[in-house]
Amino acid sequence: MLNKLDYSYNCEESIIHRINSVVKLFGLFIYVLLCLLKFNNVLFICNIGFVFLLILLSNINIIKYLKVIWKLKYILIIMYAFMYHKQMDFMNMNIIIFKFVFFVLYLSMIVYTTSREDIGKGTSIVVDRINIVGISFKSITTFFTNILVFVDNFIDSYNEIFIIEGIKGKVYSCSNLIDKIKYIVINFKIVLEDSKEKMNNRKYDMKYRMYNKDVKSKYKYRNKLFIFDYVYVILNVAMLVFYVLKVR
Repeated sequence: MLNKLDYSYNCEESIIHRINSVVKLFGLFIYVLLCLLKFNNVLFICNIGFVFLLILLSNINIIKYLKVIWKLKYILIIMYAFMYHKQMDFMNMNIIIFKFVFFVLYLSMIVYTTSREDIGKGTSIVVDRINIVGISFKSITTFFTNILVFVDNFIDSYNEIFIIEGIKGKVYSCSNLIDKIKYIVINFKIVLEDSKEKMNNRKYDMKYRMYNKDVKSKYKYRNKLFIFDYVYVILNVAMLVFYVLKVR
């Protein structure tokens, strides 16, 4: 079964929790950009090392991060199989896998150390700054809020169907890979429909409420940056400048 605690904000005390959500999203953008640019050994190590440092400083049990990667094991196998079929170089295959894995870890770090409210506001602010179609900040915020809430509803629906199937004697965890794929295909539509119904039956205001009342962030969103935000930005910009000066 899916555990929402494995994919939700973790109320801990750490430097990373204090960093502004916009700054974290900026860092994620720089990471993706550097992954797509021309490969360089030094830059690759710095990029991956920076993500690993963030994970260590987040004060989140490393097991939680490993659980996320374990959930993606079939995707990683498929990626390896596809690249092997394309006769890619073994080193390039591993570099691509590492980039993907650390992208997922980076995204998980943001989710674990940032409340839904801050993720919603931060994402809305980023989109609003580059908004060229005139969509209101309120509309953008509501859009990202609905995505976050839908994930919760989807996990609830998935677990409910899983329990029902277990009562019927269909033990998903003990099935082989083919049976698991069949299980997902058969029940995916049911999960989506149930999730959609839960979204339509929401009884609370979704304007800016991006988390339940009993789940509060220790560090509320701030318009002002503090020292760790600047350090975070400087390190990311430094890697980008290194690429422009040394790699390009």
